[in-house]
Amino acid sequence: MWRSFLARVLIWFVALAGLGLYAAAQTNTGNVYGTVTDEQGSAIPGGSATLTGSLAPRTTSVDEAGHFRFLKVSPAKYSVVVTMPGFTTVTREDVIVVLGKDINVDIQLRISNVQEKVVVSGATPLIDTRKVSTGATFSRDELTDIPTSRDIYSLIQQVPGVQLDSVNVAGNASAVAGGPDFVNKGSNNVTYLIDGSTVTDNTYGNPDRGQNGGTNTFFDYDTFQNVEVTTGGSLLDLQNPGVQINVVTKRGTNELKGSARFLYASANWQSKNTPQEAVDLGLQTDSTRFIREYGAEFGGPLIKDKVWLWASGSRQDISLNLAGDEASAAGFVQTVKLSPWSAKLNWQISQPNAINLYFNRSNRFEDGRGAGADRAPETLLTLSIPTNFYKIEDNHVFSSSLFASIFLNYQKPVYTDIPRGGLDVQEDYFDFQYHGSYNYYFAKDPQRQANAQVSKFFNTGKLSHELKVTFNYRQQIADSATGFPGDQIYGLMYSYSSAYAAVTGGVRTTYRTEYWTGTIGDTVTVGNFTLNAGLRYDYQRGKNLPGYRLANDAFPDIIPFAHFKGNKGWPYSYNNLQPRASVSYALGEKKNTLLRASYAKYADQLGFTVYNLSGVPITGGIYYYWTDANGDHVVQPSEIDLDSFAGFYNVDPTVAPNPPNALQPDFKTPTTDEVTFGIDQQLSQDFAVSATYTYRNLKHIQYRVPIGTTADTWALAGVAEGTAVAENGFTLPFSEPYYGITLEDPPPGDLFLNRPGATQTFHGVEFSAIKRLSHNWMLRGSFGWQSNKNHVQPESILDPNNLWNLGGQNDDGGLATGYSSKAFVQIGANWQYSITGMYQMPWGINVSANFLGRQGYPNPYYVRASTFDAGAYRPRILIDQVDSFRYDNVYQLDLRLEKGFKIGPVVFTPTAEVFNLTNNNTVLQRFERAGTFNVDDGFTQDPKFNRIEQIQSPRILRLGARIAF
Repeated sequence: MWRSFLARVLIWFVALAGLGLYAAAQTNTGNVYGTVTDEQGSAIPGGSATLTGSLAPRTTSVDEAGHFRFLKVSPAKYSVVVTMPGFTTVTREDVIVVLGKDINVDIQLRISNVQEKVVVSGATPLIDTRKVSTGATFSRDELTDIPTSRDIYSLIQQVPGVQLDSVNVAGNASAVAGGPDFVNKGSNNVTYLIDGSTVTDNTYGNPDRGQNGGTNTFFDYDTFQNVEVTTGGSLLDLQNPGVQINVVTKRGTNELKGSARFLYASANWQSKNTPQEAVDLGLQTDSTRFIREYGAEFGGPLIKDKVWLWASGSRQDISLNLAGDEASAAGFVQTVKLSPWSAKLNWQISQPNAINLYFNRSNRFEDGRGAGADRAPETLLTLSIPTNFYKIEDNHVFSSSLFASIFLNYQKPVYTDIPRGGLDVQEDYFDFQYHGSYNYYFAKDPQRQANAQVSKFFNTGKLSHELKVTFNYRQQIADSATGFPGDQIYGLMYSYSSAYAAVTGGVRTTYRTEYWTGTIGDTVTVGNFTLNAGLRYDYQRGKNLPGYRLANDAFPDIIPFAHFKGNKGWPYSYNNLQPRASVSYALGEKKNTLLRASYAKYADQLGFTVYNLSGVPITGGIYYYWTDANGDHVVQPSEIDLDSFAGFYNVDPTVAPNPPNALQPDFKTPTTDEVTFGIDQQLSQDFAVSATYTYRNLKHIQYRVPIGTTADTWALAGVAEGTAVAENGFTLPFSEPYYGITLEDPPPGDLFLNRPGATQTFHGVEFSAIKRLSHNWMLRGSFGWQSNKNHVQPESILDPNNLWNLGGQNDDGGLATGYSSKAFVQIGANWQYSITGMYQMPWGINVSANFLGRQGYPNPYYVRASTFDAGAYRPRILIDQVDSFRYDNVYQLDLRLEKGFKIGPVVFTPTAEVFNLTNNNTVLQRFERAGTFNVDDGFTQDPKFNRIEQIQSPRILRLGARIAF
């Protein structure tokens, strides 16, 4: 198999070897700051500086301290021309500015009585002396020349401190709804931006685990000019302690440019790596059926130096075989179709004023969502998410010392999730698997955003100031409908002596969240010293709008129609003042060494926890004991014993339209205090290294307990004990206590509160190195080590059950894991590293590689215990500790070969990429439920216990071709 792979790669290049050779590089930019001095190093005031490149020239004056600046410069390579009466005119070439970084251009003039012009060249520094954040910015070179899965998530894994729930091979995990879940330095928050505008959808996540944020936008990788990932530091624009991802899209310039591409990966070009364990059990494991992508983008001037247009469109099809029983393999095929397209218009109305218009539409269609060991084929879902995004932005330079910008944007996703079994067939659970049909879900989540910022530059003595003030407002309305199909009765059979029927009613829930943000900060520079200090204020609030619950058709007297009129006021209201500051000092005349330290306070973003205070927050129902008289596993109304109340499904439906849940007074959002210390060293003109230590403390952790319970209302219900023996011979003996509620009446819902005395601490060290493209090679490397721990006090133990779904929340000093609400993965590696690089070989052939390694994530097992108390509480009890067992370490090596052929004005570039070169088949996820335990039946093992649910997909070849002009 390996020889056939190599043969295909060689044939792809040899067949085109006679067409010539071509190599090119492209770079990206951001802000430009400059200082003008004479030969003695004294500042020279007056005169002008002009920035020239592929766009209209921009001119500004040099102030009394010898400073000039150009803000919000579009990605390109520039020259800076400084003209001063009585001095030489100096042109500094090759000014390459990277997004999110401030490039300093020091220009020295000498006295001259004649009109003399001097041209100076030299690469811009890799070290940003104003650096206030941690993370990484990926240039266009890295986006185009490194083998990736062609999504932003493959880039994020290269950033120290960030861990994903998935392992992406050739793009087979690129189309997860909302994006994959990931953890950054202990935080589960995430913020997505396009050109600085938020496209985060806060209806994604799991508030019980502090997880918040996703996006309905699916990005066209070829639209990226560069990508900025921020993970911490004192940056005032950082919205929370999680990951902030800013995708900067291309734009039109004075040069007409465009490209088109086609990429394809086939199952015929794929190796086999099914573990022997899966072969012995007749299991289907993860593999790719095909991945196909095609698209085009172009841009250029409508009016030179005045109006530019850029547009793109693409289609990507991803079809997979997912892990499952071989007999039902046809039901474990997942196919996703992505079709994003976008357009951008830039208009330089006058030299000081520019306006930008942007539109993006992404449509996602998926057939077979939710495949897994516990899902029969008819319960899989068909998902569609068409999303439109509109933005208008205006930038104005009032003077060389005053700059302002404003933008407005609107996003409208429509979310439809329908089971294959249809909306007329009952959903049931038996033999440890869902059957019949599945829950439906419909949603519309429109959001609006307005942003304004002003920057003022001034000097006080020897101190130079950049005072920046920003304001941001964002609003999202979440309007959703969900429920069970058919007669809204759900059958639940864990064993024939433990069967329930849930009589439910579907709901339509609507809530509104608002986010108000104001920041003020000053950047003070003097000599080699820089101080950044500022305040960020966030006011977040949420309330439920009117909604309703449907009556149950079979039992309208038990579940009647209910109309909720909405919350009075704003029950969710967070006010957070967040000071942030950093200091840095550049050593030496060349400023090649940077020492830095920062402090920041962050507040988690408000998410969909708001819906909990609705009178119809979620599909609710009542459990009754059920006898399957005819043995068809389907609940008939006559089989339900209505005199045998067994608890509530989700919440007490009888309290509707009053909210079943409640908030603790002064309910707070979690906050994080962060301190960092770091050093950056530029070793040569094109090579720099960096090291950072980060400490974080998380408090005000949000939690929920059944209403009316305290630490004294729980009693030992029993000890779940037994021995689970997996199909592969793995044996797990266990003995875990579990507790039940002693209240006479079942709680109607939950109380949401800040868990008293509970905190999490994070310690992390990260190292990185970057070598930009020069002398035929480039490199990026990173390594991160971290320790993230839970800390609980006696008063923190409100529910004594050590719950698997909360990561063993009662283990003091235990691992604080992240969590994937999509794949139920506990994210928590103590180390991770990444190395990427490219080398330009003779004959114009480029070879590049991407290598990722990380510790295996925790593999926690649990047993589901039945307490048979008020509310039929059935906790998932963690067996041992969350990291007592771990999956194997993950390693993945990807390689790429490409060669450009220039044919007149067109460049044709074929590519060949091999993903998971070593064909690793690491098990990424197993079925972690050992079984169920109750006092009557004892322990009943789940037949799928420890069965493989996901492996690292096999080695696969992806061929591609691109034309560009």
